[in-house]
Amino acid sequence: MIIYNTSYLLDNLLEENFCDWMKSKFIPLLQETGTFNKHYFCKLMLVKEDGGLTYSLQLVFKDRDHLEKYINSFEPRIKAVFQAKFQNQIIRFTSLLQEV
Repeated sequence: MIIYNTSYLLDNLLEENFCDWMKSKFIPLLQETGTFNKHYFCKLMLVKEDGGLTYSLQLVFKDRDHLEKYINSFEPRIKAVFQAKFQNQIIRFTSLLQEV
C-alpha cells in the first residue's frame, strides 16, 4: 500500500469554494484515472498565526506500478486543471508514504 498525499494551504475566504470544487469536480476527475483504491479528503486541525487552513487529499495505491501510472500518465494534466482553477491562491505540496 502506498499513500500519495497532497497538502493544500489556503486562506479562510477560499474554503467553501475550494471544498465544493474538490468534492464535485477534482476528486471525480482523479477517480476517472482508475489508478488508486481509496481516497481521503481531510481538513487538518492546526493552530496557525495567520489563520490559514490546511487540507489534505490522500490517494491510496495498491502498488508502485499503479502510482507510477498515475504520476506519468495523469498527474501533469491533473496539476494543470488545479492550477487553472486556483492559480497562485493555494500552496500545495506532495509527500509519499510506502508501507514496508
